[in-house]
Amino acid sequence: MPTFTYTKLINKQTGEEDLPRVDFVYTNPLPQAVEHELIVRLERAAPLHDIILVSDQAETAQGGVVTPGVRDALTRLAVQNPGLLIWVDSRLRPEHFRHTVVKPNQQEAEAASMRALGRIDYAALRQHMESPCLIVTHGEKGALIVTEAGERWVESTPIPNPVDICGAGDSFSAGAAMALKVSGDPVAAAKFGNRVAGITIMKKGTGTASPAEVLSS
Repeated sequence: MPTFTYTKLINKQTGEEDLPRVDFVYTNPLPQAVEHELIVRLERAAPLHDIILVSDQAETAQGGVVTPGVRDALTRLAVQNPGLLIWVDSRLRPEHFRHTVVKPNQQEAEAASMRALGRIDYAALRQHMESPCLIVTHGEKGALIVTEAGERWVESTPIPNPVDICGAGDSFSAGAAMALKVSGDPVAAAKFGNRVAGITIMKKGTGTASPAEVLSS
């Protein structure tokens, strides 16, 4: 059975309670039939899309629906479809993905590097994952781009008094992945992702950024 978690959210600006959040965490192993169906549908849908965003956010030993079998399927898809951008945001398992763009935050990247290599070495971590690009976000400071060509720092413009940073990482991924697919430039992608995230953190709750808002920012 799922575990139900109620989280009381207090708005930092007003001190009032925000709308309640209810999370459904399934801690048991994913049934084999469900995993098989997920992989079949993923492989069927992949050629019809330009980008696959993988949100591996389940902080459990089982990893939710992003199982080892699903990761293997993603690796196959990445190798078989060079034009397909697979963008991974994984909290606890970034080092287990192969041939995909991987975007952990600094804490997640350091932990993954220690688990995989016994040291913090982003260049070696990228090689370990056989990733075309590792993007390590550092919150309001910016992001570190790690590719075969080396490392490059992309600064962001700090935003004073953000309203709600919930969803900033997802917003960054959405914007950066689209920009990377269009431009092929990880630096331009990180800059665009920072811009999108900068818009969403000025909204209460998990915000969004419309095309009009991005163009006017």
